[in-house]
Amino acid sequence: MTFASSLDGLKCHQCGGAEKIPKFAKTALSKLNITVDSLFGDCKKTSGSDMCTNGTFCIKRAKVYQIGYSGVNLKWTSYTKGCAALREDNLGVPSNQCYELGEVSNNTNGYTAKRVDCYCNKDFCNSSQGPFSTIIMTVLLVLVKISM
Repeated sequence: MTFASSLDGLKCHQCGGAEKIPKFAKTALSKLNITVDSLFGDCKKTSGSDMCTNGTFCIKRAKVYQIGYSGVNLKWTSYTKGCAALREDNLGVPSNQCYELGEVSNNTNGYTAKRVDCYCNKDFCNSSQGPFSTIIMTVLLVLVKISM
């Protein structure tokens, strides 16, 4: 890290998004009183309110949802991106890796949600491009295989 970049602070995307959820899936979720995480910001911008500089790590938190409704299995992923100094789950110092933080099941509504937090420490490393997204996709694929 250069002297100038250490003065400027680590720059990270600050936003939330989700993969496209089909209209019939949104209808099913609505009938089950399940809301999709809120989307905010522009995950491609690198300035203004769509970025943060107040952490020592960038974070991308992915939530993988799976629901069975009327014989159809639906899966989608939502995510939030931002800055972090400590892991939220145990207040430990993160390293450049992903942490699986468990699964929530709701038998009444028939859905599961898994959370994965990934940390990195280079400017805008929590974008959807590059090795960071490969790490997340690898972890998510393993999670899907385990749950089957």
